[in-house]
Amino acid sequence: AIIGPLAAVGLYEMSRLRERGVEVGWSNAFDVLKAPAIGGIAALGLLLVALFLTWLGTAWAIFQLTMGGVAPAAPAAFVRDVLFTAPGQTMIVVGMGVGFVFALLAMMISVVSFPMLLDRDAGLDTAIRTSFRAVIDNPGPMALWGAVVAGSLLAGTALFFVGLMVAVPVLGHATWHLYRKLVTPA
Repeated sequence: AIIGPLAAVGLYEMSRLRERGVEVGWSNAFDVLKAPAIGGIAALGLLLVALFLTWLGTAWAIFQLTMGGVAPAAPAAFVRDVLFTAPGQTMIVVGMGVGFVFALLAMMISVVSFPMLLDRDAGLDTAIRTSFRAVIDNPGPMALWGAVVAGSLLAGTALFFVGLMVAVPVLGHATWHLYRKLVTPA
């Protein structure tokens, strides 16, 4: 979910083209590679990848500190240790809290910035600032949007990730429209 907005940038481009009345096919997702702001899009993508890798390292550190870093002998033993021991429950609470902070940061950085970079002649710093401002100025709707994204991704993975074939395009298109509602046209 942290790098999802980077994966969806082609969908934002398709939504942008549809909005302009252009007949769109799946190949148009690659038109983003010709976007004037491809450098900013790539830099923003690298920022999200770095955030994701930092989250992985932090999750590993939380596991090390709470569970001792010793891999259990079997999956059932791991589930038992996580759910029914104090260290496991601590790992759940701390891990979810820290994960929430990472997810919130990723959302604040990217919810508006990727679509904005595609849509206008804006620098990366302006796009990120605008994204942060959109979240800060609209906490209720953005919290609801975060819950919709998380719920859709969770539901999409429930059937061995097959549901993501529906959830990701719907979320990508909806994110474009969210951007349009939050950021007035230039």
